[in-house]
Amino acid sequence: MSAETHLSELEEEMAQAVASEDFETAAALRDQIELIRRDVRIMEQPGADAPQASYLKRREPDPMTMGYSKGGRRVK
Repeated sequence: MSAETHLSELEEEMAQAVASEDFETAAALRDQIELIRRDVRIMEQPGADAPQASYLKRREPDPMTMGYSKGGRRVK
């Protein structure tokens, strides 16, 4: 079952719950619909599953700090 058909079924159930004045069930269904929509938006983001370029980019050393260790003494 696709997310769209599941969403439409949940929306129909929510409408029926509102019509029968079962607002607690309608609120629970509304929350469930929002969770599914958020998950679908996250999955559809371009590059969401690809690694970020900054992770793969090799960093060049800073010319101002070349030759110095983290302790502050110059390496010879």
